Amino acid sequence: MSIVVLLSAAIFTSSYSMQQSASASTCFACGSPPIPKVPIATSGNNVYTAWPNNDTGHWGVFFAKSLDGGKTLGKTIMLSVPNKGNIVDKNVDIAASGNNVLVTWWTNKTGVLMPVFKASNDNGDTFGKTMTLNSTSNP
Repeated sequence: MSIVVLLSAAIFTSSYSMQQSASASTCFACGSPPIPKVPIATSGNNVYTAWPNNDTGHWGVFFAKSLDGGKTLGKTIMLSVPNKGNIVDKNVDIAASGNNVLVTWWTNKTGVLMPVFKASNDNGDTFGKTMTLNSTSNP
């Protein structure tokens, strides 16, 4: 039951972040759009973070964790598959409880912007497959 509640919270937060990003009118530096916050989640002494990055010219979602309260950060991993063309993965959010780490973001991989979800049940050591949370296709 707690995973469902966390998933709902993560979806709401991701949706809220997307609305906030879309409606933001202030800029960090003259002529630049606002820089979004990097989401962080904690569980016990573990700290988890996930963020979008475009340093290769293609948006992707990345993840890193600390098992010592943020004193050190482990290896960065890519949660989304490498993108090409105009594919965008943005508005990342993260939640954690116990050993579970839940990451959501929005993608347009199918040509339509939709939310996706990826979960780990081993403190972020591994993640399951990316799941689409809604779709316009018929079952």
